[in-house]
Amino acid sequence: MQSYFGGVWKDHNFEGYEHSGYQVVEHVNAQNPSSVLDVGCGYNRFRDLIPGLIGIDPYNSEAHLRLSLEDYYAYDFPPADIALCLGSINFGDEETIDSQIKMLDKLWLKECIFRVNPGIAHDWAEYEDIVWYQWTKEKINSIAVTYNYNLECLEEEISPQGHLRYYFRYTK
Repeated sequence: MQSYFGGVWKDHNFEGYEHSGYQVVEHVNAQNPSSVLDVGCGYNRFRDLIPGLIGIDPYNSEAHLRLSLEDYYAYDFPPADIALCLGSINFGDEETIDSQIKMLDKLWLKECIFRVNPGIAHDWAEYEDIVWYQWTKEKINSIAVTYNYNLECLEEEISPQGHLRYYFRYTK
């Protein structure tokens, strides 16, 4: 993952997402949050656009904190009003995803916004042995039930490379 996300992967087409690109800025700012956590922020594109945002990413030096979700969670920081997970909760098996969702539950108070990949490998680049979790609409709904979240929206969107992604928002 380090060599892929630390050098191969680029988000050149970030603005190409119908729901989860720069449109997120207006949605988040309209809520006037006091704090926003961007998990797996990559190049931290929202850094200067969303007040109170802290971007974490274990692989990208543009992050405010170069930490994984697991490391950030271990520090016991206070929860943010809103968490963004726009492509970061996509890797590993069911147990890994469930563990990350459990951690995330303690890290946001009002809303958590996701873009996830239904297991489609990035076929435009070599990606070592990365395991892509196969997100389903059933899994997204199951998490809402398990944690008593409101599933505010669930949309399909197509990545700039032509691959299906799910965009959804949970509220507490």
